[in-house]
Amino acid sequence: MDRIMRVVAVLSLTAVAGAGLSACAGGDEGSGGTAAPETAVMSTTTTTPPGSSATVPGPAGDEVRVPGAVAERWAELGGVEGELGAATGPAEDVDGGSISGFDRGALVLTPSGRAFLVQGEILTAYLEAGGPGGELGFPTADEATTDGGWISTFDGGVITYLDGVAEVELN
Repeated sequence: MDRIMRVVAVLSLTAVAGAGLSACAGGDEGSGGTAAPETAVMSTTTTTPPGSSATVPGPAGDEVRVPGAVAERWAELGGVEGELGAATGPAEDVDGGSISGFDRGALVLTPSGRAFLVQGEILTAYLEAGGPGGELGFPTADEATTDGGWISTFDGGVITYLDGVAEVELN
């Protein structure tokens, strides 16, 4: 398993263990009046060095290489069992960033190193408009809900999905 995935796993395990110790330290029952030692709260957010890569599960259980920030974000979104599922192939480099496809969407890595979620009909419209290499460029935020649908903002415009219709608006 790649170093980043091990760090995320260790931090997650540490958080779970810390929560268990905190729960056990609440009273005298079963501890002879001795409380468990306090544990430090650790952040599960890690900073991935620029240019680093990691592997995530892909088609037929094969490992797929993606940028480290993408693997980190994919794990935050629940990994294979989460919002995106398994990777569909390796990341595609585009204009200083990349796009990584998954079973149920994509993570687009901006040149500044931020990974944004794009999915569903907005992803379809984005890819038809050229994706990160097209006029829309890179996402500036994750998709968000709006009255009647979804909206996603990009360097060069906006895609809305309202009442079953995707619409691309360039700046």
